[in-house]
Amino acid sequence: MRNNIALLLLIPLMLACKSEPNKGDETIAAAGPKYETYNYTGFTKDEIYSFHKRIYEGGNWTEYGDLERYFYLNFSRINEHARIRRSETPLILEEMPRDDVKHFVTSTTLKKGGGLSLNDYVQQVEVNGLIIIHKGKIVFEGYPRMFPTDLHVNMVMTQVFVSTSVAILEDRGLIDTSKPIDYYFEDLKSSGWEGVPIRDILDMSSGIERVLLENYEVSFDPIEDLATAKSAKPSGTEHQWSNADAMLLTLLVEKISGLTFNVFVEREIWDKIGAEYSALIGSNVNGTIISYADGMSTTLRDLAKFGYAFTPSGRKNASIISDAHLSKIRDVNPNLKTMSRHLAEEIHSSYQWSAVFEDGDFYKGAHGGQGLYVSPSKDLVIAYFGTANVDRERNQLNVISRELVKSGLFDLE
Repeated sequence: MRNNIALLLLIPLMLACKSEPNKGDETIAAAGPKYETYNYTGFTKDEIYSFHKRIYEGGNWTEYGDLERYFYLNFSRINEHARIRRSETPLILEEMPRDDVKHFVTSTTLKKGGGLSLNDYVQQVEVNGLIIIHKGKIVFEGYPRMFPTDLHVNMVMTQVFVSTSVAILEDRGLIDTSKPIDYYFEDLKSSGWEGVPIRDILDMSSGIERVLLENYEVSFDPIEDLATAKSAKPSGTEHQWSNADAMLLTLLVEKISGLTFNVFVEREIWDKIGAEYSALIGSNVNGTIISYADGMSTTLRDLAKFGYAFTPSGRKNASIISDAHLSKIRDVNPNLKTMSRHLAEEIHSSYQWSAVFEDGDFYKGAHGGQGLYVSPSKDLVIAYFGTANVDRERNQLNVISRELVKSGLFDLE
């Protein structure tokens, strides 16, 4: 974690009050919210001081528990970041809470919390927030361990913002994903990346060896650094999660668009989905946007709105997801088929989505219990944030999301 001496200067300011919902010009007032807060009160003065002191002394979010949750909810106070400004025309979704969703009973086979209602599960298990949008209406929303206005780190879920950005440029004929990446970056010729199609990079099957990107955080020529990576296997033959793939795709978006990644997302995605709040995204001291690790920090609703843009209802509101893009997500490489570690189902990786199911649904998860599940066929989005406890136990909302989809509660007439 990139610590900064200036952190200590923030402590007296933060000790002046408890953590509270964000206020100021980033807030869009909504009349009569119907979400559950479960009487969450935020961090105490002592907790804020203790967590900040621990981070300054070298601690980080991998210690899990409430220290990790503090980091997730206070990214802007800890790490370098760039801003993604909110929409000038925010989308306010209708709230129609459904008791049948609230009282949905989770599977008894879960490691923890099995047999609980969904409402009880989010309170008793490691969940910070959960939202479900069906046919453009919020049918469940709860915040047991965060405020609705908190900007929560998304971690590697940000990678699907990267792939969506590539797809937007692809739709405009500015990127050909069948071409090798060295077609766009001459410096990658004669490297491990030479001849690797962009589509394989999008599908997390570049074949490049796992790269530790920490060494690149102060580099002023990330392409030159990435060119040192070696090929471990032919591309397109095996799924291998890699931060380097997302980093290279981010640089591609910046090169082709002529914009920094945060500005591109602001103009082409964040504004068009009607985001109510500005987002943050990590950046290195050299200005390189970190889309591949810490990633974006957003409110839960705005993350869900991004997923909503992939559904029939959402596509009527924001035309950022084309028929071609949806088709390409589902046009999976059979070499990348694998059995899910959490579900007794086959899945594929595609366009940076970590799981594309046989029925066309897709999902992206991240460290600690974050997730975004999209079911276009059911006009459904499920988004959630979480934090693993000190025993490294995390929520299983990825499993519950799939159970909800198959429950019949969201079948379209």
